[in-house]
Amino acid sequence: MENTIDRAALLTALNRTKPAISTQAFIPILNHFLFDGESVTSYNDISAISVLCEVEMHGCLPADLLIKTLQSMTTETVCFKCFEEQTIITAGKSKVKLPTRHEKYFPISFKELLGEPLAIFMASEQMLGGLKKCLLSVGTDTGHPEHMGVTIVPRYSDTQAALYSSDNITLSKYIFESDSNYHDPIFLPTFFCNQLLALANTSDGVKIEIHPGALIAVFSDGTLLFTKSPNDTEPSDFEKVIGRFVNYENLSFHEIPDLFDSSFERAILVQANEMPRRTRMTLDADTLTLASYSKSGEAFDEMQFRGEYIKFNIDPMFVKRVLPITSQISLLPRVVALSDADQNFLHLIAHQTSPD
Repeated sequence: MENTIDRAALLTALNRTKPAISTQAFIPILNHFLFDGESVTSYNDISAISVLCEVEMHGCLPADLLIKTLQSMTTETVCFKCFEEQTIITAGKSKVKLPTRHEKYFPISFKELLGEPLAIFMASEQMLGGLKKCLLSVGTDTGHPEHMGVTIVPRYSDTQAALYSSDNITLSKYIFESDSNYHDPIFLPTFFCNQLLALANTSDGVKIEIHPGALIAVFSDGTLLFTKSPNDTEPSDFEKVIGRFVNYENLSFHEIPDLFDSSFERAILVQANEMPRRTRMTLDADTLTLASYSKSGEAFDEMQFRGEYIKFNIDPMFVKRVLPITSQISLLPRVVALSDADQNFLHLIAHQTSPD
């Protein structure tokens, strides 16, 4: 079998598929791209990505070698000649032979996976925007797998769904419009979230299919994103956790002071080489002071801010990273709460130990 392929278009498809290539060498086939005549697929034993691709071949090619081969060539098109155990790629007078494995050895097939879903959840632009914000709070501790991703509660209310994430220091919540009738929480692993956002940039729409033990995102351009659902992950009761720190009825926000961003930037600068970082925040007589100390120096800022007396320590990095997407703040006894203008997004940062 021989076919001529646009080299740039093929590289684009491979780079969209590449994130699900396994970085381990324990199972060699997971370091390969699968070509099935219509698409190219990668799979790392947990997640998979499939992108439409006009390469009329059936078989598995080593991912790293294939990409580097195509990058080394300069012609607009390349020619694939496919045999049972090898594929010859030619560009002008250049020729590279790559070992080829039969597609039957690839451990996943989207054609077999795409059965009738339990439910379908439309990923609106509003939801994707909230997902990006909630990724600030995802955890990395394998001892808490329920925090290594974002949880969707499809029926937060009759007209809304909610996203939640936490790393045990910060917690994010985002409410968005939804008419889903699915009731069970849906856990989206971090890799799935990141790829969902990346792949959505070139697609006009995406839906998330909930299957037994798996999630599949189906994009309007034919791209498919698959991940196994963690069997042993019980979603946290995030509203119960929030209730320990926040009383919604008495929660009032104030505009974030103009000096906040630069003040926390200075706090981070003087503590760049120190862990843990600590900034003391004191609100007294409508004056908020920020004090940061380290062996490298000190930073001290003062600004007007109305509220009751409070004093606590906080890691300035956690505050600085969320300031670009928030505009309101509330200083509470155990957490700092930040929100956006319409208050769809709530971000909590736990105080450190008392400075006294």
